[in-house]
Amino acid sequence: MKGSTRKVGSKWQYVVDLGRDSGGKRIQKRKSGFKTKKEAEQALAKMITELNARTHIEPSKTLFKQYLIDWLDSKEHSFSAQTLSLYRSYFTNHIWPVLGNLAISKLTVTHLQRFIVELRNKGLSDTTVKRIYDVVNAALATAEKQQVIPKNVASLVDKPKIKRKEMQIWSKEEVHRFFEVSKESRYYIAFLLALTTGMRQGEILGLPWKNVDLDTGLLSVSQTLSHDGKQIVSGAKTNSSIRTIALPRFVVSELQRHKIQTAKNRLLLGGGYEDCGLVVRSSKGTMGNPSNLRREFIQLIKKAGVPFIRFHDMRHTHASLLLQENINPKVISERLGHSKIQTTLDVYSHVMPNMQKEAAQKFEDAVFGAM
Repeated sequence: MKGSTRKVGSKWQYVVDLGRDSGGKRIQKRKSGFKTKKEAEQALAKMITELNARTHIEPSKTLFKQYLIDWLDSKEHSFSAQTLSLYRSYFTNHIWPVLGNLAISKLTVTHLQRFIVELRNKGLSDTTVKRIYDVVNAALATAEKQQVIPKNVASLVDKPKIKRKEMQIWSKEEVHRFFEVSKESRYYIAFLLALTTGMRQGEILGLPWKNVDLDTGLLSVSQTLSHDGKQIVSGAKTNSSIRTIALPRFVVSELQRHKIQTAKNRLLLGGGYEDCGLVVRSSKGTMGNPSNLRREFIQLIKKAGVPFIRFHDMRHTHASLLLQENINPKVISERLGHSKIQTTLDVYSHVMPNMQKEAAQKFEDAVFGAM
């Protein structure tokens, strides 16, 4: 395979001779715009090498916007409805306005670096910026695998980093104070499950009675309520999130009481009651509303006079209190549904210093105490 370079105006170009087609017409591949002859010769050598090795990928003219649409369509059965909806919002609100009208083959590291800066300038959180970047990275990784592009340029960009915020949790005393004022709340059982099992909000609101075994004191997580509170989603956040959790005896008793009260409400409303089959439900028996739950939570926090935390921080409180009681991190990881124990240790590393001191003291007592 032969090629040559030549000057066209003030720039240089290369031409590669690819032979002739079936009609005898010469086939050539050329590229222009090089500032020097040396640059053109280097690009020519690279092109000939790729063509000989059959590794050359012709630049795609497909717009990144169209590729993202096709990519997400291909993931329809792999992603949950919530994930698909979230990704579409990322596309329309953030990705398409900046990168959508660029050909996927024209995307560069500079484009993506500027894109990340623009996301931050919008005031988005570090977590949101990283999630949007991860979507772009995943789509381009697929494009590289499918040989739509020769290289995923997102893999060459420094990934956005998340500054870990100091975790807000309650002490044992604060947990007790909150429970004292929440006992009469319609959502009391939801708060109780959050603090005693570490379940996520969607897992609690999506928990059916059929998954609760009051005889054995076990419940299983196998579905969630969507963020908008409109549908039950089979499965959980990850495969490891589908799990069985042992309940304290006190919680079993409270669930039994709650079940009896739910049955009484159903009888009182009669035909006006819709039995959704879930543990946490509205006064009319329908699925619990996430917004109402969070609103009630905030009001009870104020009433109890305890530090403000997010609903999700009750999950963190559960794990942190267990670690402080020297419960094996492996057990805690299983209760939370983490795929790896290292995730648990990383997230709750703030508890470790106190555990280190206690371990050192116990070692001293055991080994040197008798001396």
